[in-house]
Amino acid sequence: MSLVKYFFTFLFLGHFLLNATAVFAQTDKEILIVTFGNSTTAPRKGVDTVYAARVHKLLSEAGIKNRVVNSGIGGSHTGSVKDNSTFAKIEHGRDRFQKAVLDHHPDWVTLNFGLNDAYQDKGIGTASRIPLEKYIENLNYFISQIKEANGKVIVLTPNPIGSKLEKFRYERLMQYKKATKNVAKANKVYFIDSWKLFYRHTRKDPKSIDSLLPDGTHPNDEGHKLVADAIVKIIKRGR
Repeated sequence: MSLVKYFFTFLFLGHFLLNATAVFAQTDKEILIVTFGNSTTAPRKGVDTVYAARVHKLLSEAGIKNRVVNSGIGGSHTGSVKDNSTFAKIEHGRDRFQKAVLDHHPDWVTLNFGLNDAYQDKGIGTASRIPLEKYIENLNYFISQIKEANGKVIVLTPNPIGSKLEKFRYERLMQYKKATKNVAKANKVYFIDSWKLFYRHTRKDPKSIDSLLPDGTHPNDEGHKLVADAIVKIIKRGR
């Protein structure tokens, strides 16, 4: 082989090894995931392993270095404590978004809200805690800020509710579920339809959706497993 051929072969191999090393370094990097939401995200009595912890375990088992920050708080809606004077005096989504999400500089963020936003404290025909238009505005704000910080977003619908709750609550929540899907589509971000996940899983179960929602609202371990599996599937595909 001539010296010229040796030279170009050497250049090619060097370029290949450099690219391979860069790809390996990129895939070997620890990814940071923030799960942002309410009590269906937060650690909860009666649930052994919530989906945030399951996501960490599943990714680790797949050889993907990761850290998961669970930023779920029971009672939280997407707005601010100023938006609702009759409900939980806690830091809600807009109040804590900077420190609970952006300050971690996440690679991925899951957004899982809606149950508290849609809830009608004064019963049938009354206002939700966070009006639908404000809910949409808040989700759009979260997504735009995460994207601006170069994070990837997975939007989840609020999970469905069981037969223990009144039909009018189901109907109101359905509006928020549909809005969540539209927001995800408009922003071209990843989307998980928790209703589809849960109903598909229970379609052959005589107890139906209630088998995943012991109190009618909060998923049990099986429900958290369904959500975790869906999140991990997206992250593996989107890395």
